[in-house]
Amino acid sequence: MEQVERIMAHRTVPQNKAILKEGEPNDCLYVIVSGSFRLTKYLEDGRRQVTGFLFKGDFFGVRACDESAYTAEALEDSLVCRFPHAFLEEISTASPGIKDRLIARGQTEYHKAQDHIVLLGKKSAEERVLSFIELVGKSVGATADEDGEGRVIPLSMPRQDIADYLGLRLETLSRSLASLKKKGVLRDIGRKSLVLSG
Repeated sequence: MEQVERIMAHRTVPQNKAILKEGEPNDCLYVIVSGSFRLTKYLEDGRRQVTGFLFKGDFFGVRACDESAYTAEALEDSLVCRFPHAFLEEISTASPGIKDRLIARGQTEYHKAQDHIVLLGKKSAEERVLSFIELVGKSVGATADEDGEGRVIPLSMPRQDIADYLGLRLETLSRSLASLKKKGVLRDIGRKSLVLSG
């Protein structure tokens, strides 16, 4: 443990700043201590696809190759703990539990990617929004609203990021949220939170 503490470094990442850029060298694994990140891939013409959101306790930058496969940008001022890959390779030999955890995380990310493909390819706009709400709710948790009748899910990402992640136009996302509110699934739609009924 002493060896881990000696090598790890904390880094503050300001809102909208990228800590990893797609196609650039990546020599570290990052663990989110506080805050949240969006993962994006950019097309040659500048269009982007948000491929995921990460929250406290998640980690990214797992080495699959020497270059980052995505851009990781802070959605808010965030704090990460950075571990050089060379150190992780060295310690995982001595401590197989760490290696097992990294492999398990890779499998989790693979399953999330499969779910995202299904979401984009087969689900209706409202189903996509509900899947997103479920994902964020599981990741950050939900708290009771003031009257105890609903569950508040905080959102650190802007609506455009949500629309990009869901493969929807911003207008379609807004209509889907309004429809879910009309159906009673949502009690309130705020800029920084959603309130689920019951």
